Amino acid sequence: MKKNPIFKFFTSLRLTVVLLAFSLLIIFFGTMAQEPMGLNIAVDRYFKSWFVDQVAMEAGLKKTAQLFGSQWAPVTPEQILGDPGLPVFPGGYLVGTLLLINLLMAHYARFELSAKKAGIFLTHIGIITLLLGQLFTDILQVESFVSMERGDRRNYSVSFDDNELVFMLPVDGGSNRVISVPEQKIKTLYDPPLNLVERILVKLRLSSEVKLKTKKKNQQPAVIEHPFKGFKIEILNYWVNAKPMTAEQLIDLDSQEQLGFRNKVVEQVYLVINTRISRMEEFLRENTNAKRRKELTGLKAIFIEQRVKEVELRQLADLLGRAGEMEMGVYGFEESDSKVIFNDPGVRNLIIKIRGYDDQRTISSLFKVAVKDRLTEGSLHEFNHHADDFLEKIKEYPGGAGENMVKNTRGFSERIKVKAKRHYTDSTQGKLGNFYRFVRPLSPVFDQNDRNLPAALIKVSKGDKELGKWLVTCSSDFQQSLEVDGKTWKIILRPQRNYLDFNLSLVDLKWEKYQGTEIPKNFQSRVIVEDEKESRTVDIYMNNPL
Repeated sequence: MKKNPIFKFFTSLRLTVVLLAFSLLIIFFGTMAQEPMGLNIAVDRYFKSWFVDQVAMEAGLKKTAQLFGSQWAPVTPEQILGDPGLPVFPGGYLVGTLLLINLLMAHYARFELSAKKAGIFLTHIGIITLLLGQLFTDILQVESFVSMERGDRRNYSVSFDDNELVFMLPVDGGSNRVISVPEQKIKTLYDPPLNLVERILVKLRLSSEVKLKTKKKNQQPAVIEHPFKGFKIEILNYWVNAKPMTAEQLIDLDSQEQLGFRNKVVEQVYLVINTRISRMEEFLRENTNAKRRKELTGLKAIFIEQRVKEVELRQLADLLGRAGEMEMGVYGFEESDSKVIFNDPGVRNLIIKIRGYDDQRTISSLFKVAVKDRLTEGSLHEFNHHADDFLEKIKEYPGGAGENMVKNTRGFSERIKVKAKRHYTDSTQGKLGNFYRFVRPLSPVFDQNDRNLPAALIKVSKGDKELGKWLVTCSSDFQQSLEVDGKTWKIILRPQRNYLDFNLSLVDLKWEKYQGTEIPKNFQSRVIVEDEKESRTVDIYMNNPL
């Protein structure tokens, strides 16, 4: 057996060296990828996988290149959560498994029971224990936390990242019958991932990702039937990270976007002013004029002060006037000269754009007041009707609203209707859906200190009867009601819970830091731990967990 080429391969010292080299590369690039991908995703796709996928490897390589001064753009959230691409590098599980086989077979081939070999024997046992320990830790560990205030009582911990869609039915004794659907299942049903063969077809351009996913959805609709005993849950929409919005908040969103566009144009004006000031400084260095230099220094101070804060149009126009007067004094221009900054056609067009964005924000505010407390149905049709009605009222404004005002209002009306259609949820049941008629998708977050707040639109049926559409979201802990056969179920999308065999009550909490610093001095909690047999008081403090 020891002459078998396969046996020789797996007992080879060269294989050990190669595997250790791969381990170092996985650790290095996996660490680099944690910044753009987040700790958990990087760990899953580098260390808890058989192969490292293309996107994960790209994230690690690009971050490494950035350390050496490269300007490569980092991977985007859409890439991280989208198609991972093809496997391009051995993953932690593959390298760990091969290393474990290599160590066991090498130990078997060269084992000698003697005191001289005790060190090698213990070293091998230690490495094998580390590999197996890491494997079992990956499989069995559950990361969660307990959030409590003084006087609170809990019998569960909460996951840092995972969520669940929960249906609860109150039963005797004050407890609930809980049916939980993991968020990952909802995500997989709504957006089915491609398998390796399908990803290869996409890379070879023999098929498209959209076509393959549509085919999968048709073959397996986003429907959950088990274990609801007659319930059927269809996932109509799912957002990884989202913010539910009222109609007023949707209008505020439009106003914020207009402000963002406005600020970009204002910055363009500032760049022109800054360039003109720099040219005048250069001119005065060659043509000394102490009075003009002092005036220019004052203008530059006003420019710097004004640039760091949001300014009104009249303040910006005043700054342009000052800059123009300074150019007239430095260069000897006439007021009507086209070279003066406030006569520049490009600058004038920028000012007109800024005035237009200001008008749009004013119109947004007027429309917000006009629809307040008037969206009784909350339907998309009703919202669009109010947008059209608002335009007609502006046209009929006593004394005339002005051509530009009507034009800007028409643009606002069309834009807000498109925005409403894009974000409308179409929920028909539940207090959350009645209050939040719109959902704004947000970019996923990957930082350990942040948490995605997913949302979903679900349709619940029993048999052939549709019970309605509910909006569920992790951004609210409100429990919505579902009436089925005379029983009231509660629906909520919440952080996943891990139930404990005991109850935990928080009695007191200390949170002390060294004076004048953020350095922890003493974090301590006093809790009461209760189960069926006993109740005892326990202190939990730094470096001494429960």
